[in-house]
Amino acid sequence: MGMIAGTTAAVVASSAANNNTTVVINTMPVGSVVAVLPPNCAQVTRADVTYYSCDNVWYKPQYQASGVTYLIVNPPE
Repeated sequence: MGMIAGTTAAVVASSAANNNTTVVINTMPVGSVVAVLPPNCAQVTRADVTYYSCDNVWYKPQYQASGVTYLIVNPPE
């Protein structure tokens, strides 16, 4: 179970004869913090910094006394 701060998101699902599609519209602003990453995120390292890329949203882990959380950031260069 995770916590999401400062978020607005919508999920749109549709079904065709042989094609199921789910579209997630993510409007979480840069600077938002989540406790758990979405499933199937790719780990990416740029300039010795670890990021996670999940459906075009970039997360940077940050370590706190309570454990790791993930800060939403702009895509790394």
